[in-house]
Amino acid sequence: MTDPYNSGGQFDPNRPSWAGLAPMNHVQQQGSGLSETYWRAEQAAHQRRLGQRWGLPAAALVLGLNLAGFLLLGLVVTTETSSLFVVGIMIPSLLAAGLAVAISMSRGNGPVVDFGLPRSSSELLGQVRSGLAWGGVAVVGGLLLALVLLSSLDLEDQTPLGNVTDTAVGWKVALAVWIWIGAPICEETMFRGMLWGALEKRTRPMPMAWLGNRWVVLAITAVVFAIWHREWWRFVILLWGGLAIGIARMRTGSIVASTTAHSMNNTLPALVILLA
Repeated sequence: MTDPYNSGGQFDPNRPSWAGLAPMNHVQQQGSGLSETYWRAEQAAHQRRLGQRWGLPAAALVLGLNLAGFLLLGLVVTTETSSLFVVGIMIPSLLAAGLAVAISMSRGNGPVVDFGLPRSSSELLGQVRSGLAWGGVAVVGGLLLALVLLSSLDLEDQTPLGNVTDTAVGWKVALAVWIWIGAPICEETMFRGMLWGALEKRTRPMPMAWLGNRWVVLAITAVVFAIWHREWWRFVILLWGGLAIGIARMRTGSIVASTTAHSMNNTLPALVILLA
């Protein structure tokens, strides 16, 4: 199978993409005579391909650690009004994200390459702009879907973190900041960092190489993201958010964009916790 990049490492839109898939979309810059990759996910995957020695087992380990932490939290903490709950809800994600970074540093190219972190202020601004745009899509679509759910479902006692409103003010502030900033950073490192990168690695000729297609990666990460929250009444909203957040990742090749979109999507829940 031919590599879509030429011998100098530059993306060639006329060469076939990995796994026999169509090449990425390209846009023409007006008046410049130059083309740039519109979807930068494949370009980012190529940059880390040679040094990436982690894949789906590593992603499963990261997500498994996160899940085990939350299951243990449910056994140890019996009330959502305690400070222990607020701290406990952070620890599994922090440990899992830390493991993801450690794996990237020890068996990959490091977080800058593996997770598409920006190398310049212009890259950072572009990734943040894309994240804000797709975060807006996630928020608007989520609100519309929430209105449909509110009109058709009995959501009594199903509001996530509903009892946290009785927690002390200081801990509510800490939880709101976590929901707004901390959780998006950790979850994007896990889902659009490790899981996304592990799936993208499956683009060379191998069994089930179709898993490396950008649209398949987008769909799988969005579905896993929605399931992982274990809030079935909110599954459709989470799925919509996961797709919009994932497109920010696919558009830029960076988890900075998806983290920005995720944070924007979490703004309203954070405000509800803070002001309730």
